[in-house]
Amino acid sequence: MPRLRAPRVAAALATVTAAALVPLTVAPASAAPVAQAPTATTTTAATLPATTRTTVRWVKKDRARVVAKRDRSSRTIARPSDGTRLVVVDRAVNQLKVRLPSGRTGWIRKAVVTTTPLTDVAGTRYTTGRVKVTKKINGSSRTVATAALGTELKRTARTTGRDTNRVKVKLPGGKTGWISSSRLTTRDVWGQLANCESGGRPGINTGNGYYGMYQFTASTWRAVGGSGLPHRHGAAEQTKRAQILQARAGWGQWPHCTSKLGLR
Repeated sequence: MPRLRAPRVAAALATVTAAALVPLTVAPASAAPVAQAPTATTTTAATLPATTRTTVRWVKKDRARVVAKRDRSSRTIARPSDGTRLVVVDRAVNQLKVRLPSGRTGWIRKAVVTTTPLTDVAGTRYTTGRVKVTKKINGSSRTVATAALGTELKRTARTTGRDTNRVKVKLPGGKTGWISSSRLTTRDVWGQLANCESGGRPGINTGNGYYGMYQFTASTWRAVGGSGLPHRHGAAEQTKRAQILQARAGWGQWPHCTSKLGLR
């Protein structure tokens, strides 16, 4: 059996002892304090600051009610129109606390907002047929107006993201509502037809029994509710009567020009 080598054991013990006896270095009072390592804490979803959970919603019910407190009987502080962008700052089961464009905050029902983004747009479009205009983004909501073929509409907003087929429009009478983008075109059908029929001149009287932009006869004009003679009325009134005639009898009332324009 080999014998222990005492000198090596003694040397090892001396090394350990020396390390244990290294004196602590104490900083003088004037020295800068040593920064303490941050203490780890557990953060739960309930304690997350609102900014880490911020999302955006858009109002889908016109004049939706925003109240001051979570209680629905609380006073109403705002009624934003459909399409208004809201920033979510807190949540409850059926409600969201939101920041309005004005900076005010309040509570709104989840059911009246959507995650489908809306963007402001501008520009003129024309209907491609007889189209229903609805009160809300949802196409099955209440109809507020029916636009005839070729009605000029002003776009004010549209949906984006996954749902791009709804556009908010303003009708000639001032009403607003939502319409399918597939029923709109940049083509001014009635303007093109009027240019073909008469050079687009509302006051034209050819002297051969045809009058105005759409070359009505006096009897046809009266049949669609017109008074007097067509060329004595403005372009808007003549277009309105032409739309009525087209809805009743089709494009065949203007056989040459509608064929030329590819409308039939």
